[in-house]
Amino acid sequence: MPRLKKEGNSKCGAQPQEAPRVMSFGPLLGYLGYQIRQAQAAVFRDLTASIANLGVTPGEYGLLTMVDENPGISQVDLVAVYRLDKSTLSLAVSRLVKRGLVRRMRSRSDRRYYALWLQPAGRGLLQKVRARVEAQERTMDSALHRGERALLLDMLQRVSRALNR
Repeated sequence: MPRLKKEGNSKCGAQPQEAPRVMSFGPLLGYLGYQIRQAQAAVFRDLTASIANLGVTPGEYGLLTMVDENPGISQVDLVAVYRLDKSTLSLAVSRLVKRGLVRRMRSRSDRRYYALWLQPAGRGLLQKVRARVEAQERTMDSALHRGERALLLDMLQRVSRALNR
């Protein structure tokens, strides 16, 4: 059963450390949603710490990857992929543009939309971040048995499809 430490004064020598308190999680530990969220939070915390010195967030890494893999992708298409509101995505893209990582231009085929391309600086940053993401992937793989990665990916995709009707 997971243990949580009690909050307390953490100054050196101020108070003796109390033993971690055993917490009841009720039915939470048996819920897929709870365990998926716990795993996602752990992955996010670890990745955020790993790439912090590169000045990029996990979300920005995802956007850079999508733009790299889909040159000329529209912001409207990214909104649909990420299921974000237009203003949230627009702010994120604007930050990438301002940093010289992404180029944004009106689409030639439909002037109502902006199309995005990765700039050389964006490509260089993407390569650095991807190396750290792949290192994290290897760490996660080490916790799995042979064949479980493909099975886990398949199961997670099926859960996503079931809830994204």
